Amino acid sequence: MSLNLSRKILKVIKFSDFYGNLIPLLKIRLECPKTGRDKLVLGLIDTGSRYTVVNKYTVKECFKDDELKTRYVDKVIINNREYYRYSFRFIFPQLDGISRDFNAAILEYNPFPEEIVPAIILGREDFLRDIILCMYKSEWMTLYID
Repeated sequence: MSLNLSRKILKVIKFSDFYGNLIPLLKIRLECPKTGRDKLVLGLIDTGSRYTVVNKYTVKECFKDDELKTRYVDKVIINNREYYRYSFRFIFPQLDGISRDFNAAILEYNPFPEEIVPAIILGREDFLRDIILCMYKSEWMTLYID
């Protein structure tokens, strides 16, 4: 269900069901210059995470080291470790194909099983900055994008 008034979007999305566990995941198309087409990945909406992070293995599939150098933005501290943040273009098919640039740190975490572990964790300062998010009974989420 969606309501599009001028440029505002209201979406109601059911949580993803993995083996009986309901998880607030969004489909994201990540630009992937290495392959020449976008890569469809899962993104976890995490209100507890300050920064958006991308799995190192996903970045290696999509970008060469030279391409990352031109996308460097800044450094951040996550769990008492310093990480570089880069600018990535995310496209959200479930949100009427909205396309935005986000700054994300690259972290290494196990990508297997791929269908459960999200390639992107969407944090407060990047993804949730312009969004009102409501979760209902851990089954549905409403996203209002201004």
